[in-house]
Amino acid sequence: MDNSTVLPENGSSLNSPGFMVYCILLAVLTVVAGIMLGFTVVSLLMATSLPRPVRLFLINLLVGGLLVVVIMMFILGTSIALIGESAQLPAPRYLCRVYLWVFGIGGVARLWSLAAFSFAILGIVKFGKKTISLWSAAVVIAILWLVPMFLSLYLMLPYVFEAQFFDGVACFPDRNNVIIVEARYTFLLTWSFLGGIIPLIVSIIVPIVCLCYIKRHMVSEGTQYRKGMAKFSLFLVVGGCINVAGQALPALLSLSLAAPGIYLSYGCAVLSLLPTPIIILAYLKPVQVQAKKIVTFGQMLEGSFQRRMTTTTDVTPSTDEKI
Repeated sequence: MDNSTVLPENGSSLNSPGFMVYCILLAVLTVVAGIMLGFTVVSLLMATSLPRPVRLFLINLLVGGLLVVVIMMFILGTSIALIGESAQLPAPRYLCRVYLWVFGIGGVARLWSLAAFSFAILGIVKFGKKTISLWSAAVVIAILWLVPMFLSLYLMLPYVFEAQFFDGVACFPDRNNVIIVEARYTFLLTWSFLGGIIPLIVSIIVPIVCLCYIKRHMVSEGTQYRKGMAKFSLFLVVGGCINVAGQALPALLSLSLAAPGIYLSYGCAVLSLLPTPIIILAYLKPVQVQAKKIVTFGQMLEGSFQRRMTTTTDVTPSTDEKI
């Protein structure tokens, strides 16, 4: 059996220079997103003035994004390599299945981390800044990764979920070769509900509860700080919604596959990586301070290196002087 599936007649071929250029552009954007995510993680690690739960769950959220960055680079890089392969070797089907499994884990972990962060904000609002021990946080973070791995495990089940390199180049879910259709839709609905809808709803409702609690109980100590964190949690939902779009589109568009759907799915998956680090850097002042320190330190190192190179050039005797 051929390891690639041809798109329907209403879709243009993906094995083309146009799709290759699109993947290269997305790969560049993915690298930029990865740099932003890594930079924000380092800034959060240095921002010790923030409560520990806030930093831990935000870092976990960003690490989930970094996982998606890595797997998107593999997906895009594989597509670029397959398009550029003149011999047109058959693409390994199981590799695409592994790619989508890791992508699913990263996406669900991001949404669950967002929900956990909103609960951390609720704890801060009700009980103060230090409400969770390091061991408790470690257990929670382990759960935040084990649950997405379990929910996404169905992507590795033969006959229930299938994936192909369409036109031999684009990794995407394939409903045409699924044998146990009822099981596929059962797992898909469970994954969507537990991995997407519930954590997103929690991420919206809990910050609203925090704001209502502050207003109802007339909390005076640190009111502005607590309100700010609750609003920040709501603001992060914007990134969560884009993440849901990046997760849901491949599943929905696989029902009626066409080349524009694959273009859209790849683009949304990459764009969903950008809002979270931007929002964190723009909203949290302690993170901004540490980010400026990192940039300033980098500029100082660069200036010091340039001065050293200039000094070395000035004091090094020329060939004529040596003679």
